[in-house]
Amino acid sequence: MLSRIIGYILFVPFIAFYSYVLGPVLKLILIPGGLLLFVCIFGPKEFSIHWRAAFRKQPNKLKSVTDRQVVG
Repeated sequence: MLSRIIGYILFVPFIAFYSYVLGPVLKLILIPGGLLLFVCIFGPKEFSIHWRAAFRKQPNKLKSVTDRQVVG
């Protein structure tokens, strides 16, 4: 019984801290950092093509810069 009470005393503040403090802070850091990583991987032009395609209302076929054949 005592171990259960101690468990709740330790568990509840951790959940509250994570939900209301640590969670939003991590979102502010990880989401822009992840998008910046995609920019570094794809390159700015390719990233902007995919970014705009993600917000289109109708699903269109995405013609990637890398999928286009170079004639030459």
